[in-house]
Amino acid sequence: MAKRAPFTLTRRGMLGLGLGAAGLMLPRFGVADAVSGNKRRFLFIHCSGGWDTTYVFQPAFGSSVVDMEADSTAAEVGGITFVDNEKRPFVRSYMEKYADRTCVINGMEVSSITHERCKRIVMTGSAEGQTDDWGAILAGESTERYLLPYVVLSGTAFTSKYSSRVVRVGNFGQLTSLLSGNALRATDQHFDLPSGSRQALVDAFVRERMAGKSPNSAIAAAAVGALDDAAALDAYSDTLQITGVSGGCYMLHEHMGTVWDVFSQGLARTALIEYKGWCSEGWDTHSSNERQGIHFDELFDSLARGLADLDERTGPDGSPLVDETVVVVFSEMGRTPQLNGGNGRDHWMFTSAMLIGAGVKGGQVLGGFDDTGVGKAIDFTTGEALDEGTGLLAKNFGASILALGDVDPGETTPLAAVLA
Repeated sequence: MAKRAPFTLTRRGMLGLGLGAAGLMLPRFGVADAVSGNKRRFLFIHCSGGWDTTYVFQPAFGSSVVDMEADSTAAEVGGITFVDNEKRPFVRSYMEKYADRTCVINGMEVSSITHERCKRIVMTGSAEGQTDDWGAILAGESTERYLLPYVVLSGTAFTSKYSSRVVRVGNFGQLTSLLSGNALRATDQHFDLPSGSRQALVDAFVRERMAGKSPNSAIAAAAVGALDDAAALDAYSDTLQITGVSGGCYMLHEHMGTVWDVFSQGLARTALIEYKGWCSEGWDTHSSNERQGIHFDELFDSLARGLADLDERTGPDGSPLVDETVVVVFSEMGRTPQLNGGNGRDHWMFTSAMLIGAGVKGGQVLGGFDDTGVGKAIDFTTGEALDEGTGLLAKNFGASILALGDVDPGETTPLAAVLA
């Protein structure tokens, strides 16, 4: 298993790019204050490529349309029905330990079968550009202040209004180079970075000049804010480590641990990890569909390990971090009900998702699929699957997440059944 080398944030590294770049690189926010209101934090795990719901979430045995594994069976543990198979022991063991924290949502429609469009829809509720994803909205609308509001370890974050809240680590650790100053050293231009004492003089000069500007000057506020942020990060230089995800055989729970590090120190409200399955082979199985089983087993193994780690963590105020953390697990699409000629499945516009943790009413499955693999209508109050009525869309899924984060979902109806 290839591991990613962590990096440590230091004041010199923060200031190595100079004031202007530091201000652009990081949002102008400080460390979270202890204020009233909902303090839930959210980790979004995107299973990239489109997962096959019949391997775990959709026990469609008896359907004449949906192809199911011959050696799989329907099972129920802790109120959650799922597809059981001895080749995927970690799915069952996860359910046995964490079903009471987990809500499965079935039959969600993403209204497309192209990866990028589906990804945008499931993460923002809309196929249109200039939209923010759920993580960005939660970070941007928070009543608390964060130094690194929305940490993107890997994957695509969609932002517009809240772009300044996003801190992208970079799949290959690009943020490491920015913080250390190596981004400048690696160019074909020669740069001599200032010493710590010289940088301190520059900081003092900038503060003095900005003090004479209008109180409403955005430039002055950004300049002083960048200096404040650098100083705030310095307090965490010995403890804060953030790793990037660059593919290969990595374990998801290791990167979940990185997120818990950031959350426990009150530095971020939301985070995103893109999980491409076993050895980053991806979930887009147009052939050799059995890889879905391998991906799912590793996913649930990592989720269990990550949650066990979370249970041992404390938040910035010393309370259990698990009491304020929600894990959102999803894929941008599902797979067709029937196998194709290559023993794989093609793109399908109905899928499933999981919500795990704080504020989530666990031990239940909401919504469902009909005998042809199409998402059924749903009662938004109870979560019951219906034969007639309104179907569950990605925007309703997102509204439920926003409601969990104490953010007004607007005119979009959330799933009230999700909320504990």
